[in-house]
Amino acid sequence: TGLNVRGGKTDQNLILLDDAVIYNPSHFFGIFQALNPFTTEGVDIYKGSIPVEHGGRLSSVLDIRSKNGSVDDVKAEGSIGPVTANLALELPVKKDTASLVIGGRGAYADWILRSLDEESLNNSEASFYDGIVKYHQRFGDNSELRATGYFSRDKFSITSDSLFQYSNALASARWDHSLSANTQGALIMSYSDYRFGVDFEGESNQNFDLDYEINETQLKYKLNTGLNEKHTLSYGIATKLYSVNPGSIAPLNSGSDIDPFEIDREKALEGALFLGDLFRISKNWLLDVGGRYAFYAALGPGSQNQYAAGQPKNTSTLIETTNYDSGEFIETYGGPELRFSARYLIDDSFSIKGSFNTAYQFIHTLTNNTTASPIDTWKLSDLNIEPQTGWQASLGFYKNLDENNIEISLEGYYKQMDNVLDFKTGADLLLNETIETEVLQGDGKAYGVEFLIKKNRGDLNGWLAYTYSRSFYRFDSEFPEERVNDGDYFPSNFDKPHDVSLILNYKFTRRYSASMNFVYQTGRPVTYPVGTFRFNNADFVVFSDRNEFRIPDYYRLDLGINIEGNHRKNKLAHSFWTISVYNVLGRNNPYSVFFVTDQGEVKALQSSIFSIPVPSITYNFKF
Repeated sequence: TGLNVRGGKTDQNLILLDDAVIYNPSHFFGIFQALNPFTTEGVDIYKGSIPVEHGGRLSSVLDIRSKNGSVDDVKAEGSIGPVTANLALELPVKKDTASLVIGGRGAYADWILRSLDEESLNNSEASFYDGIVKYHQRFGDNSELRATGYFSRDKFSITSDSLFQYSNALASARWDHSLSANTQGALIMSYSDYRFGVDFEGESNQNFDLDYEINETQLKYKLNTGLNEKHTLSYGIATKLYSVNPGSIAPLNSGSDIDPFEIDREKALEGALFLGDLFRISKNWLLDVGGRYAFYAALGPGSQNQYAAGQPKNTSTLIETTNYDSGEFIETYGGPELRFSARYLIDDSFSIKGSFNTAYQFIHTLTNNTTASPIDTWKLSDLNIEPQTGWQASLGFYKNLDENNIEISLEGYYKQMDNVLDFKTGADLLLNETIETEVLQGDGKAYGVEFLIKKNRGDLNGWLAYTYSRSFYRFDSEFPEERVNDGDYFPSNFDKPHDVSLILNYKFTRRYSASMNFVYQTGRPVTYPVGTFRFNNADFVVFSDRNEFRIPDYYRLDLGINIEGNHRKNKLAHSFWTISVYNVLGRNNPYSVFFVTDQGEVKALQSSIFSIPVPSITYNFKF
């Protein structure tokens, strides 16, 4: 359900809603995005050329902007279907100057999951809701205020004994103002909180409630100064404070024998100074050059384990534990980050773009995706886990045809990553106070080519996108327990060489139109058990090399028909019906692959969501 960009892990993407971070951007097994489309103004994604104001991630920035409400009239937009309902309102607060946007969305899919002819979903449940409120006000021509609040919650169960829940909560405020005719400033404050939990209720006395949390508080001030017609400077300062609950467990009910336990909370401070220059050399040449200095400090209170130098990290090489007071620096990291991009116009419709970036990433996810429902836990860099670093170079060619009706692009990239994290063979990541003994840090590389052709206008429009990409990790050490696949490069968990996306829209008449969405991805790598052996009256499983095999390829075809109401100008509201079928081909795409032992035999199982065609009808309205 995460977003993998150019061979990067899901945690390597900075996803922002009105300047505040969203840690989980999806609903309902990744079928729905976490953002309400009726309250979203626009989205910018940066993969090669990253703006100098953004940092802290190696792969990409997804910058999402919500709508400013109407300052003149009340407006509403909504939809009602068998799975979801959605409503957004735009309310004038003060004519011509202030407005309010309120949006809410919810899913009630339990009944449809249980009615499908799939035994695996008979006891399943899945629901979500989200809400957003945004206030916007202008103060004259040179100042405006935006304030956004957002909350979402998901609950799902794909096994009868486990209920998974996660939530996003964020708030942000931004004051844009002019300091002079040539300088504009923006003061930004934000808070983000992400929580994940599991309620296990089986037939034993081991029922539990497992919880994780990460939150961050950010303060940023940035300025833009137009020096002259050729140079525009972007500069500023940013800081954020992290707080992480690495895991806590408690009894789910009075009949449980689980003892309450909580790992110490982690805290850290991250900051950056940044400066960039947009240099218009000529009509054809444009340069964007800049840099950041990133700083990070792991903070007390807390304790850190120290291990014997030149030895693998394990309980036998642990030599001492050091305690730190509140606010005390445990460990610091930092360094410069380079941002460079260039564009050359060959003519008005043909351009070449290139970029080179370096980056630090101080927070990580720890993932063991061999379970029925993968759990991601967040970890801050500290004395034993170093920040990830990386660089990326890209070069692309862009051509527009038919007065910009058709866009064609071809872009290639190469990325190098250091200190990437993965787990040791047989690692125990659950509520582990010495988690550094269960993970490895190594290097990675990714490369690929992205092709896109897009038609913007006409009765037939849409796009075809194809990406060939590879992503590899390497963990090498003189100690066998810290070496994976003999220290050779191997495909990362998100190495998917082929990715195809085709979207077509066709308008038959003013009232009738159809759409098609087709996606294909190579199955992700996986480690399989390949044998068993018995030793001292105990059975042991022999696994293949790390990520030697792949799960089945993913592909899905969705079809839809829109039937609009009449287009009379004096109608109070405009409405239309959408009739759609999700997964028309009935492809049994795996959501998760895991292994169980049944009577001494290891079996591979997979969880799938909607492995049969799912029809839907939705009523949409707008006034």
